[in-house]
Amino acid sequence: MDVKRTAANCKWARPTLFQAGPTWLEAWERPWTCERDAEPRPLESTEVCVDCPRWELRQPSEPPAN
Repeated sequence: MDVKRTAANCKWARPTLFQAGPTWLEAWERPWTCERDAEPRPLESTEVCVDCPRWELRQPSEPPAN
């Protein structure tokens, strides 16, 4: 099964709007944040998800990263 690698279906991505302040204020310009590393990173573009070596498919029963 071919799965398109996007922030929306990555185990480590979460909407920036759900981040603690003041980070959530960046949601308009950076709608997704990668929580794979110790320090969450708001993403300039979700294009990086396509080639990310650490991208993992979120399972349907799995909530977004916390």
